[in-house]
Amino acid sequence: MIEFMVIGAPRSGTAWAANWLTTDHSLCLHDPLWRMHYEDLDRIQSKKVLGVACTGLALFETWTNAHRARKLILHRNIDEVNASLYKIGMPPIGDEFEDRLQAIDGLHVWWRELFDRPARIHEHLLQRPFDPERHQALRELEVQMHFEGIHVDPAATARLLAELQRAAHGGAIQ
Repeated sequence: MIEFMVIGAPRSGTAWAANWLTTDHSLCLHDPLWRMHYEDLDRIQSKKVLGVACTGLALFETWTNAHRARKLILHRNIDEVNASLYKIGMPPIGDEFEDRLQAIDGLHVWWRELFDRPARIHEHLLQRPFDPERHQALRELEVQMHFEGIHVDPAATARLLAELQRAAHGGAIQ
């Protein structure tokens, strides 16, 4: 069962957070919605404390808010997000993404706090003491998606996109 979530826009530190929050006692999966529907997340089996760092869960705020996992919501200026997306050849996101992030219940922080003020984030999500030595070692790394290595499940993504399209035309997302 998912015990913690990191939710943010693309290019807001979610890949880095997934790496940072994967330890000897925890496993944090990055962007699992490429491979499965959000309703299937709690079926993932692990002997570790399980979490996700995801750029898609903000789009499904009703489900995300209803889930009992501890949540961290990362905020970054949308113009910065889009400039970073542009650099890697990805399309921009709209200003409404910030509204979706604001609608999620949880601990809201500026994305730079992952690097500059991490102790409360770590302790909130993992319920364990912060390890400053490990954090400093990881802080020196650049971690980002390896897009060629992503396994995408077309059925899962089609189901998610259909929900988003229904919602855009006045239907409700479950």
